[in-house]
Amino acid sequence: MAAENPSVAVLLPTFNGARFVETQIRSLARNATPFTVHWLDDHSTDDTRETVRRCARDAGVQIKEWHHEQRQGIPGAFFELLKSAAADIYLFCDQDDIWQPGKIDATVTDLLPDLASPVLSFSDPLVFNEGMPEELRRLSEITSVKGPAALRKSSMFVICPAIGHTIGFTRPLREIFLRHEPIARKYAAGQDTWFYLIADAAGTCRLLRDVPTTLYRLHGNNAYGNFFRLVGWRSFVHAARRWRIQQALRRWVSRQAEGFCLASKTLPDGPQLERSLALARLMLTVDRRQSLQEIIRLVQRRALPPGRDFTLWFAATCLLSDARK
Repeated sequence: MAAENPSVAVLLPTFNGARFVETQIRSLARNATPFTVHWLDDHSTDDTRETVRRCARDAGVQIKEWHHEQRQGIPGAFFELLKSAAADIYLFCDQDDIWQPGKIDATVTDLLPDLASPVLSFSDPLVFNEGMPEELRRLSEITSVKGPAALRKSSMFVICPAIGHTIGFTRPLREIFLRHEPIARKYAAGQDTWFYLIADAAGTCRLLRDVPTTLYRLHGNNAYGNFFRLVGWRSFVHAARRWRIQQALRRWVSRQAEGFCLASKTLPDGPQLERSLALARLMLTVDRRQSLQEIIRLVQRRALPPGRDFTLWFAATCLLSDARK
């Protein structure tokens, strides 16, 4: 099934993002595909709301507001927008990034033939540190996880190659999510990780190569981006911070695996779901201290993060400590 003029929803939560969001909205306008920005401001205390409305008006970007009386946080704000906005194609959007010209066009073109199926597509973002927009690096280069290793299904519970603001997906995937929305709100580590898991178990995930992507801005207040400041560093100078990050990752993985098991009843039966459930059950206890035999089992199943640096840090924290709070 394909539609000549699909409805496209760009989902944008904001929170105290006035100094970033104008650049982001102006970048969204550089597409030929008609779209609507579905916007939830999550109780900002700066002038984010005024900035969004003014900039959208000046750039000719259509917006629809879905503000909520209670603070949602991340990923709750994205989930609230998904519940509210009806469209054929959805794209996650962060307030502090910049989209390359044609990013929406490329995503819509890819998804257009599959509007009747649960399909998710994503790209490899370009990362820059705030204040140095000219120094761009592929995220896959920073993490040293790329090519087949990045798409390895056996480790998808510990590393998600689909970064949220690069993701687009179809309405059928959103409908699957709505069937277990309360579970996702309670257990999902992030909107991107959750949607990647359910798309892989219920439909199709694909990496778009050589297409316009996202310029991913790293700054002091990123929800998750500071993780990438340390990933791939082999020095022990930042060992304490790396240790804390790995402990948090173990908790996220275990909790999300538990949620996936609960949500599995809403997913279509088949070999894909069986494989994903087997992995989820394997990852349920990684927040607890693991024996050497359990670590070997994870290695044999290739369930640890790809890349030597990732694997060593994750395995060491599992072997030496309990991450439960």
